[in-house]
Amino acid sequence: MGDRIRNISAEEFRRLATGRPARVPRLSIKTAPSGALSELPLRLSLPFLPPSVNKLFASVRDERGTMIRVLTAQARRMRKLICALVRGRLDPRTLYELHVDVHLAAFTREGHVRQVDVTNRVKFLEDCLCHALGIDDRQFFKVVLTKHHAEAELTQVTIHRYHEAA
Repeated sequence: MGDRIRNISAEEFRRLATGRPARVPRLSIKTAPSGALSELPLRLSLPFLPPSVNKLFASVRDERGTMIRVLTAQARRMRKLICALVRGRLDPRTLYELHVDVHLAAFTREGHVRQVDVTNRVKFLEDCLCHALGIDDRQFFKVVLTKHHAEAELTQVTIHRYHEAA
């Protein structure tokens, strides 16, 4: 009952990711009057995989000709999309658990495991969520990453309050 699920369609994602004006996603996360999210767990479904660390940065020359590293356009769009989907704030004094379920084609047709490293995709997703929720990533005391075999790519994120095992 206290779960809030945030889904967008692949069409809405494509519109947001390409920078074209998009309608407001059909489900919204309700926030308390102060702007703080009052109920956890917070659930978010993204119809894509977070970008790999290898695709986050590009080297470009600044106006003085110095090489600098900047976020790629894809990474900037992804960060903007996640911030648009997550509305509200979490208490920066509370500890949280982050659960990420990545659904992708994990096996080949012959049944062999594909060489897909999902761990290098979590950090950027975590940073985007923390930015959108107004917390620091040090608030996540437990991070659980699970890879699932599926035909369609999907990333499901759940944030709970952290409860230390007795």
